[in-house]
Amino acid sequence: MGRDKQEIYTEKLMNMILDLVDDIIIIHDSEHTIVWMNRAGEKAFGKPIDSILGRKCHTLFGNTTACYDCTVKLNAGAPYNASRRRVIPGTGVECDCSAIPYYDNGELLFVVQHLRPVKPVQIRDPGEE
Repeated sequence: MGRDKQEIYTEKLMNMILDLVDDIIIIHDSEHTIVWMNRAGEKAFGKPIDSILGRKCHTLFGNTTACYDCTVKLNAGAPYNASRRRVIPGTGVECDCSAIPYYDNGELLFVVQHLRPVKPVQIRDPGEE
C-alpha cells in the first residue's frame, strides 16, 4: 500500500523546515540508530548525512556505547525533556543536548535530539562603553 500524497508532502515540508534550522536535529530509533539528521548536523560533525544515517548516535560523540548520562536512558518511560552537555569531537563545540522520546502504547519508537551550541559568554571591557 502506497503512502498518501499528503503524508509525503508533509514529510518533505518538515524536512525542508528542519534543514533551515541552525541547531542540530537528530532523530534516532529506540536502539540509538540514527534515521534522520538535518543539514546543521552534517555541517557540525563534518560528515555527509549519508555516512551518518544508520550509525548509533553515541558514535558521533566518540563513544562505543551509549553515553553514560544518556538522556534517553534517564527519560525511559517518561515523556519529559532533559538536557545534557555534549562536546562535538574534533571541534570542541559544546552543545546543550535535549532529547524528547516518542512513545506509542508504552513502547519507545523514536527520539528527537536537539543540540544547541552553547554560545561563549561575551566579556566586555568596561573601557569599551
